[in-house]
Amino acid sequence: MAEEHEWKYVDPKRNDPSRKGMLLSNEIETFQKNKLLIADEYEPKNLRPAAYTLRIGPKFVDSKGRVGQLDDKKKTHFKMEPNSIVYVSTLERLDLPYYVAARFNLRVKWVYKGILLGTGPQVEPGYRGYLSCPLYNLTDRPIKIEYRQDFATIDFERTTDFCGKASLEQIREGKVSGDEFDTVELEGQKYMLFKKEYPPLKLLPDYDVVSSLFELSQEVRTWRNIGIGFAVSFFALTLTLLSFGANAYRQVSDLAKQVNDLNASFRDDHKDMQSSQEQIKNLKERLADTEKEIQALQANASTSKKGKP
Repeated sequence: MAEEHEWKYVDPKRNDPSRKGMLLSNEIETFQKNKLLIADEYEPKNLRPAAYTLRIGPKFVDSKGRVGQLDDKKKTHFKMEPNSIVYVSTLERLDLPYYVAARFNLRVKWVYKGILLGTGPQVEPGYRGYLSCPLYNLTDRPIKIEYRQDFATIDFERTTDFCGKASLEQIREGKVSGDEFDTVELEGQKYMLFKKEYPPLKLLPDYDVVSSLFELSQEVRTWRNIGIGFAVSFFALTLTLLSFGANAYRQVSDLAKQVNDLNASFRDDHKDMQSSQEQIKNLKERLADTEKEIQALQANASTSKKGKP
C-alpha cells in the first residue's frame, strides 16, 4: 500500500471554525487531487455542487445469484429480472479521511424506473475500498444495467474533531493495532480507525436471496388469493345475513300484524259483550217494570170486585 497522505489523519482546515458541514465541489476536488475521497476512477464531469455521482463497476451478481464481470467490450451490460434482486459494486474506489463520513443513495431517475437501493445509513470515516449494494427491481419488466452507468450519488461531511491538535507523528505513534479496527488514544480520548480495504462484493451474503424473494412473491400471491377468497366469503356471508334479516323482518312484521288484528278483534268482541250486557240490563229493568205494572193491575182488579154489591 502506498504511503498515506497526511490529510488522511490531519484535516488541512482543522483551525478553520467554519470548516464543518457538507463538503462543496471545491473541497471534494481538493481532496481528490491528493487521492482522498474518490481515490481511483475519478470523473470530473460527475462532480456535483455538493456531491459526486458514482458509476456501476465491473463486478456484479445477477438475479440468479451468479457472479459476473462487466467490461467495455465483451459484456457491457446485464439484466435485472422482474421482481428480483442483484448486487453491484462501484467503479470508483473510496479513501475517506478519518474525519469525513459519507452517505450514498440511488439517483432519482433510477427510483422512477422502479428500482430500490439497499444501503446503510452512512459510510464510516476512514473507509477505504469499493462500495457494494443490492438493487431491487420492483417492476414486472427486466431492466438493463450497464457498465460505467451513473447510478448513485454520494456526499461527504466533516465530523467532530479527530485527535484534537495532535500532529501526524503523534497520531501514528499512538496507533494501536486491532483485529478489525485500529485505535488511537490521545489526551484521554479514544478513536477507532478502519484498517481493512474492502474489495467489490466483500459483504455479499452466502445464501440465495433470489429464492427468498421468489418465496416472498409466492407468499404475497398466496395471501392475496386468501384475501380475495376471504373478501368473497365475507361478501356472501353478508348477503346471507342481509337476506336472513329481511326474512326475519317480514316474519316479525306478519306476526305483529296478526297480533294487532287479534287485539282489534278482541276489542270488538269486548265492545259487543259490553253492549249485550247493557241490553240484558235494560231487558231486566223493563221486565221488572212490567211485573210492577201487572201487580198494579191485579191489585186494581181485586179492589173493583170487592166494591161491587
